[in-house]
Amino acid sequence: MRATQNLAALVLSFTAFAGFSAYAGVTMTQMYEIIGSKTPAMTNTIRLDKDKVRIDMGQNPDTYMIYRSDKKVFWTVNLKDKSYMEMTEKDFADMFLKIEEAKKKMEAQMANMPPEQKKMMQDMMAKMMPGGGKAAKTTYKKVGSGGTVNGYSTDKYEGTRDGAKSSEIWTTSPKSVNVDEKDYEVLKDMAKFFEKFAQNLSGMVGDKTNGLEGVPVKTVGYKDGKPHFTSEMKEVKKESLDASLFEIPSGLTMRKMTAPNAPK
Repeated sequence: MRATQNLAALVLSFTAFAGFSAYAGVTMTQMYEIIGSKTPAMTNTIRLDKDKVRIDMGQNPDTYMIYRSDKKVFWTVNLKDKSYMEMTEKDFADMFLKIEEAKKKMEAQMANMPPEQKKMMQDMMAKMMPGGGKAAKTTYKKVGSGGTVNGYSTDKYEGTRDGAKSSEIWTTSPKSVNVDEKDYEVLKDMAKFFEKFAQNLSGMVGDKTNGLEGVPVKTVGYKDGKPHFTSEMKEVKKESLDASLFEIPSGLTMRKMTAPNAPK
């Protein structure tokens, strides 16, 4: 369960870049930091090549993730353990059904609880289970010029969810990052792949229907009313990418992610 949630959280931070189009052979460098954490900021690398995405985490060079839109599969590679985890659309569908069964059993158990205890359990479900609570839509409002961020002239937006501030985002014009405005659907497709486990994933994508426009170059995410994490795009460049970057290395053992058991 927790592995699935952590995976969704990682995808959430990367799909913030899906507000712009990218041509095959694009490498993006992103800095990500948990505010107030003793863990140092990490530099992540996101590579796009038509219908493929690769995400390398700076803090752990032995582990990386690949999304293949052409195969509808998500791989997490662990070179240290010589293994990789595979998740397909069917795996997600089966996992989601089991989680729904668990939710129904818990809701039945809560039916006769006092209101305060029931509310406490509902809040706990929303935090612990993907899709455990009703997904609230994030909406964005432009609050003015954001000045210059890493050399990009920006506009600043504030995101609101459930009446509370959820984020601050600085965006720039797609032309500013010097990439072609086409073939970026792979990032949106990846967001859709995970949508049942990160229901507000699309809320980080600038699609004009939620008020957010432009390429996010800096994001500050809020938690419980306070800044929780920050991410910044440091570099975007076009380059030829070797096809092997998006394949599983030979000699690795595959394992499947399994869904949690429903409560008895």
